[in-house]
Amino acid sequence: MESSKQQIELSAIVSTRNRAKQLSTIIQCLGSQSGIENLKWEIVIVDNNSDDNTKEVAYAFCEGSNLKINYIFEPKTGLANARNTGILCSKGSYLLFIDDDVLIPNDFINNTLIGIHEYPEFHMYGFRILPDWDEMKIKNPKFKKPYWLNFKKPFNLIQSFIPIHDLGIETLQYPNRIAKNPIGACFVAKKEVFEKLGPFRDDLGAGQSGVCEDTEFFWYAMINGYKILYWPYSVLYHPVIPDRLNPAYLHKWYFKLGKSLSLIKNSGRIYNRNKKPVLGFEGFIANKMPGFVRKIFLDTKIFNISIFLWLKLFVLVLLLPISVFLVFIKKPFYITSLIAKTFGEIKQQNHIST
Repeated sequence: MESSKQQIELSAIVSTRNRAKQLSTIIQCLGSQSGIENLKWEIVIVDNNSDDNTKEVAYAFCEGSNLKINYIFEPKTGLANARNTGILCSKGSYLLFIDDDVLIPNDFINNTLIGIHEYPEFHMYGFRILPDWDEMKIKNPKFKKPYWLNFKKPFNLIQSFIPIHDLGIETLQYPNRIAKNPIGACFVAKKEVFEKLGPFRDDLGAGQSGVCEDTEFFWYAMINGYKILYWPYSVLYHPVIPDRLNPAYLHKWYFKLGKSLSLIKNSGRIYNRNKKPVLGFEGFIANKMPGFVRKIFLDTKIFNISIFLWLKLFVLVLLLPISVFLVFIKKPFYITSLIAKTFGEIKQQNHIST
């Protein structure tokens, strides 16, 4: 790197739980990075209470490679807990969060550094994440992507459940016309952002509510004026496994999404800014409509559930027959997924109320 450029210290944080094989692959990917000979960096492996041979795999790389690897054991289950531990144990001023099951090309970190140097005013950076179908094709050489797996608007299913994040090849700031925020499979953040805003919310994410520990932090950061960039020139791949390509997984994922979004909307630091919802249509009712409208739809509850959620569920059930017609535009699970999400919101709101 040129001496005139900002000197970057990078910590790559890999949180893992019972995925020793995938962990070995991602460390090999990190070890094969090119064009970063002068980069001061480390790999922080956070073992989130695994009971497989994750520790042995990590130590094998610690002893058998020239990579600077720091192995940490975090006994409290939950991706947010693991990531928060990784933040505390990292030495870099920039933190690269990487899921243990992604694949990164050997120019990934170098391309990421280019983005940081070109846009130093941004505080976080999201990347282009594409699906990798190789595992599916190995198991079934005649495999074809499910016809309903189509992410084009207006009836797009959220890409995160695969997960992929493809906003094209144009550099964009979040929120943008396509997405509100990056996804947490891989992103970079300045460490100072966590020092000023606090850690990931530990009741969200895998091992807790299911998802959204990253989404909540992105939203909270943007509310507080921090800038996030979509940098499409750092491309990585997320293997698609068979379990994710069925309606049962899709509906389960949306149920968890509903629970997680309900937690964000009705409790925690985003909600506490003004003690009422600030996100989604609930936020519009709470902040833009007359007070009596909020009292009717949000504050009035039946069985501890707001009238708004009951109405939302009622409308979606009425629309359920339309699912038959959605088959023709490759969106047969659009309404049923939204119903699963609403049930998740209802379950979580009832839990908060009691």
